[in-house]
Amino acid sequence: MWGTNLYSKKLATNHFWLGTIGIILYAVPLYWAGFEQSIMWKQFNPEGTLKFEFMQTVTNIIPMYIARSIGGALYLTGALMMVYNIWKTIAQGKFIANEEAEAAPLVKDAHHGKEYWHRIIERKPVTMLVLSLILVAIGGLVQIIPTFLVKSNVPTIASVKPYTPLELQGRDIYVREGCYVCHSQMVRPFRDEVKRYGEYSKAGEFVYDHPFQWGSKRTGPDLAREGGVRPDSWHFNHMYDPRSTSPGSIMPRYIWLFKRTLDISSTPAKIRAMRTLGVPYEKGYDQTANADLATQAQSIADNLKKDKIEIAADREIIALIAYLQRLGRDIKNEPKPIAEIK
Repeated sequence: MWGTNLYSKKLATNHFWLGTIGIILYAVPLYWAGFEQSIMWKQFNPEGTLKFEFMQTVTNIIPMYIARSIGGALYLTGALMMVYNIWKTIAQGKFIANEEAEAAPLVKDAHHGKEYWHRIIERKPVTMLVLSLILVAIGGLVQIIPTFLVKSNVPTIASVKPYTPLELQGRDIYVREGCYVCHSQMVRPFRDEVKRYGEYSKAGEFVYDHPFQWGSKRTGPDLAREGGVRPDSWHFNHMYDPRSTSPGSIMPRYIWLFKRTLDISSTPAKIRAMRTLGVPYEKGYDQTANADLATQAQSIADNLKKDKIEIAADREIIALIAYLQRLGRDIKNEPKPIAEIK
């Protein structure tokens, strides 16, 4: 395009090797860490207790994180080298706006035998694209529509209730800050997971979650049963400085949550949105929701004060604590059959 040779073949060669080595150093430790951590998760002592705490499985793979950082740095260095090489190549040449070109004449492809009907569609890309989309849409709707129309397809658990207004606000902060990227909320029905986190997750627990926080990515432990496990003060200190409560944690600090005032002007709209999605809030509750929000927020602030932590009840951290303390509590409070209690 610029009528010149590549500025430096040596730079191109170096870029290739830096990119290749960088990808290897990034990808191999990723798989290595995944296998190693999963094996550690599933190991038990002879007496039936878990052999490793979750934090041990994280600190054990920190060398792999370092290797991935080095690999990423090498790859980025190679990419910057490529940009420099291309820029210098362009600088030494001159852009050719109209380049002379010629092509061999097309030979008409004549079919003398019988042609199948689908060949007509295949020769027309746009027509084939539109028809394919229609067929895929029909197949998808046939599967999706019945699940919305048949009420029995939506599992329900009597003890599961909608989030309070403060918990709903806290959940949005949780999503906004990307907490779900490192913490899943789905205990899978495996022995080690049930032992570590508690009762396995059920679909009916999440009927009021839009969207739900399922997944299997666990840089941090699963939080599906976090509610009530630790006091409010623990969550307060953990968000301010994770290392103060979990030595060796690689979680960042979220100190802005302690300074930002919770925007409660959005509460009525959020309640109405949830009602539209089928969450059974009472009609008109959007107009009184903030009163309940303020009451719950003050109770959390009072709990923190008992542990000598002074903070205003209108801070974002209060809403986040409310949400974290709600997780899994509905199932924990579910009445157990008499036979099971025995």
